Amino acid sequence: MRIGLALGGGASRGLAHIAMLEAFDELGIKPSVIVGCSIGALIGAGYAGGMSGAEIREHALSVLSHRLDLARHIFGARQTRFSEIIALSGLRSLQLEGRKLAEIFLPGHLPQRVEDCPIPLKVVATDYELLEEVVFTSGSVLDAVGASIAIPGIISGPRINGRLHVDGGIKNPVPFNHAREGSDIVVAIDVTGRPRVPHDRNPSNMELAIGSLLIMFRELAELRRRQNPPEIYLTPAVDEFGAADFFKVREILKAAEPAKDELKRAIEMRIKSAG
Repeated sequence: MRIGLALGGGASRGLAHIAMLEAFDELGIKPSVIVGCSIGALIGAGYAGGMSGAEIREHALSVLSHRLDLARHIFGARQTRFSEIIALSGLRSLQLEGRKLAEIFLPGHLPQRVEDCPIPLKVVATDYELLEEVVFTSGSVLDAVGASIAIPGIISGPRINGRLHVDGGIKNPVPFNHAREGSDIVVAIDVTGRPRVPHDRNPSNMELAIGSLLIMFRELAELRRRQNPPEIYLTPAVDEFGAADFFKVREILKAAEPAKDELKRAIEMRIKSAG
């Protein structure tokens, strides 16, 4: 049975995707194609490139368990200069570099080109100038992922073919429609959730910006789901986590365990009914 897998956007909540990938490994099967948007593109690129779910978990824990670990990874092991991470276009535009973030977090041994991944990979981004959804099936992995994770105003996307690209979630936050070709069933993982409202203080500008995007992502994903629903659609219980809670990786992975078990049962049921 050929299973197309779509991993959606949702900032730190997308760390839950790791548990979903482990479900495939524990069942002893691989997706026939992986379609990723935003953080789903980042994690999907690791898995499509040959890493197991357990290896991605170990990598995430080693980098994100503590802020000091992340600093060591960026400025030590990766030998990255601070100026390489920051995109500055005048005093009013200070952003992180999407392509550099992809380079920092994707292990260097992975394929450098999308078409060279052992599992076919599709990376969804948005062409900011043409107002169009773009699906990268070839070319630089770092460029494609860097574009897909480019949250407007926070992370800058690279220019590809001379045009600016931003977060794929702007057009297609859970891109399951692109996983359907050549697949018997489609599995979609939606981690958009609801914005988390801090009750002890006013939300920061970044929290408001990302939270507003999540509202839009949620509505778009639901509209697309109503029009052409995939066979399996799961929403891990990660609403309690803020979009920037990357250092709560252990808690997010624990919260995703029930959805992981649900995914395994759903796939097993489909395989049994097909046999």
